[in-house]
Amino acid sequence: MQEQLEHITRFIEEEIRHKQDLIDQQADTILRLQKSIEEHQQETHRHMEQLNEYQKVSDGNRQLINKLLGDLSKLQQDLDWYKRTYEERSFLGTIMEKIRRRF
Repeated sequence: MQEQLEHITRFIEEEIRHKQDLIDQQADTILRLQKSIEEHQQETHRHMEQLNEYQKVSDGNRQLINKLLGDLSKLQQDLDWYKRTYEERSFLGTIMEKIRRRF
C-alpha cells in the first residue's frame, strides 16, 4: 500500500512538473507575442505618421500645381493678347492705340 502511495505521489509530482513546464512555456510565448504586438503597433504608428506627412506634402504639391496651372493660363491669355495686338492688328493701328493711351 505504501508503495502504491509513493508511486501515485511520484506520478502526481511528475504531472505537476510537466504542467508547470507547460505553463512556463506558455507564459514565455505570451510575453513574446505581447512584445511582438507592441512592436507591430509602434511600426503601424510610425507608418501612419509617415502617411500623414506624405499626404500633407501631396496636398501642398497639388496646391502648387493648381497655382502653376492658373499662372500658365494667365500667361497664355497674355500671350494671346500680345498676338492679337501685335500680329493681327496693323502697325498703324497699334501706334495709334499707344498714342491714345499716353494722352
